[in-house]
Amino acid sequence: MNRIVLLLLFVSFLQNCKAQSNCSEITVKARVIDTLRPQSFYHVVVFNKSRGTAMFGQPDGWFTVQARLFDTIVVSVKEYPKETFIVNEEISCRLNKVIVLKYKSKKLNEVILRPIKSAAEIKEERQKLALGKTRSVTGIDVLQSPITFLYETFSQKERSKRWVAEARFADKQRELLKEYLRTCNSYNLISIDEQEMDDFVDFMNMDLNFFRSASDYGLALFVKRKFQEFKSR
Repeated sequence: MNRIVLLLLFVSFLQNCKAQSNCSEITVKARVIDTLRPQSFYHVVVFNKSRGTAMFGQPDGWFTVQARLFDTIVVSVKEYPKETFIVNEEISCRLNKVIVLKYKSKKLNEVILRPIKSAAEIKEERQKLALGKTRSVTGIDVLQSPITFLYETFSQKERSKRWVAEARFADKQRELLKEYLRTCNSYNLISIDEQEMDDFVDFMNMDLNFFRSASDYGLALFVKRKFQEFKSR
């Protein structure tokens, strides 16, 4: 029984080979599809590498090309990796094929999402903005603590501590001002890119006392006027 089955399979194989050998050309009818993003394709190019020929496909993804057995076919679609297949199967000198495209992955820049604070939140924070206290002797205290005054004047450590505190305060003020600019952006008061903010902050050179005590209207008016000057440079 097993021998009969094997014999039938062998005969079928020979018949298939004979049928293939009778096909001088094979009509390949195929279609490219994107299962994740159905769309029309306006840049489908089909290359027969074995023959050195090329043709364009239809906007719906269909194309028909004449090929020989074992020809190499390359399908190129804009924004997708190339797809390659070999003409190695046919029935009655025809080959039907569906090519599922895989979208080309892109490496995107990191995007940082920042929550937009309300004007009231910004106002509360800017009113609290103050330089943290560092040990310092000035004015009348100089007479009461001359040794401490001399120590602070000549001590590199104390000068470094004060510099660090001032630098941190400047950074805090700068970040709060940038938060305010983002809020202005969300209200369409100005239209500024994230990359421009540092330059605009430097350009404004905003006085701390004004930033801390200005009314919402006064601060918004100042920023809008300065932004117009910044853009018209």
